[in-house]
Amino acid sequence: RGDYKGQSGMAMTFGHGVLIGKSTKQKLNAKSSTEAEVIATSDAASQILWTKEFMNCQGYDIDKYVVYQDNKSLILLEKNGRVSCGPNTKHINNRYFFIKDYVGTDEITIHHCPKEKMVADFFTKPLQGTDFTTFRDMIMSITPFYEIQTSI
Repeated sequence: RGDYKGQSGMAMTFGHGVLIGKSTKQKLNAKSSTEAEVIATSDAASQILWTKEFMNCQGYDIDKYVVYQDNKSLILLEKNGRVSCGPNTKHINNRYFFIKDYVGTDEITIHHCPKEKMVADFFTKPLQGTDFTTFRDMIMSITPFYEIQTSI
């Protein structure tokens, strides 16, 4: 019997291929798939901010990170925080909306990415056939990631 906790996936690119690929079980149960995605983005944002500081300390000035999402209502929640909450999302804890502050200062930018191009799904969904090989090739830099993203 499952514990109904969500699975978070993240793929961070730097140049070609995936620098950090991660799949983790969420530490708490979410009441909705949207809440699970907000939690996943919050966890990924923490990794993004740590990586930004690490790269800055190494002498690389990276001033903006782009987060790709395949859920348009989630993008609204990330950009507007609690203001975009409706009856089905009002239960989401405020602590997961800290990404809004970084979106507001343009340190993190949120872009829509169609589901069929969401490379982080490789870490959370059972993929077969073309989807599996396409994402595998992107992650391993066999097919450069930017070629896929520029066709979005």
